[in-house]
Amino acid sequence: MTEVVCAAISAAALIITAAIGRSSKLREAKDEARARLRERENRLSMDMMAANCELCDVIALAVTGGHTNGNVEAAQKKVRTAKEAYEQFLRDTAAHAVSK
Repeated sequence: MTEVVCAAISAAALIITAAIGRSSKLREAKDEARARLRERENRLSMDMMAANCELCDVIALAVTGGHTNGNVEAAQKKVRTAKEAYEQFLRDTAAHAVSK
């Protein structure tokens, strides 16, 4: 009788463990799908920001006819500084990802 009870308890524990494992795998798959979607959205957002910086720089030159004043020059310098910092961030991130 004791053996039957022990076997039943073991079987119940095994079923519960299997159910938890399956639930965990499903949750991990959903999390991975969300992470891929966030990664894609972040890349698109970064591309849009970079394009916007380029467009602003070109518009500033076009509006001023190539003769910039102090405000436009300061803004262009900020764009170049931000762009360089962003490109450095991309290089650092890529280097870190490759080194893993």
